[in-house]
Amino acid sequence: MALVTNNNLARAADAEATYSGTRYKVEVRDTSELQEKLDLGKYAKPERVNPTSLVVVDQFPEPGEQVPLGTPVVLTFMSKDSISVADIADLSEEVNGKYAGGAVKAITDDIQSSEEMKVIMTTRKKYIDMTATEKDSIKKYAEEKGIVDAGASEEKVEKVHSDLLFIYSI
Repeated sequence: MALVTNNNLARAADAEATYSGTRYKVEVRDTSELQEKLDLGKYAKPERVNPTSLVVVDQFPEPGEQVPLGTPVVLTFMSKDSISVADIADLSEEVNGKYAGGAVKAITDDIQSSEEMKVIMTTRKKYIDMTATEKDSIKKYAEEKGIVDAGASEEKVEKVHSDLLFIYSI
């Protein structure tokens, strides 16, 4: 997403956003007075936060493409509530079996409700690079949520972790 500074407020105020096929005018406020009167550093968190309800599903120009200053960037957002787990290709039978009728947000909310899983997913480690304790936590979580049966093979747990990590990163 683009950072709107006070230098380009006028240009950004004329922008539009598209959500579910509908175009909306972007409202941009001048926050310079707020920044002068309030120490925002006290409120800023130096950690990465996953969006809880909206996700960018398309962007033009493509991410990483260099464009001249002032080029409009079109972002298409989608609500995590409207992305069906059943529509995601190549998910394990275990994850599909547990969440197929639901939305991506259900999985994200489940993970967010577990402090231990939230920490593990935020590190974005591959299963092979995890410690034994982290692997045990993934297995325990998957068993508690009914994603895998008790005593599931490490290969199944690894695939479930991969699926959950992908969905959590959406």
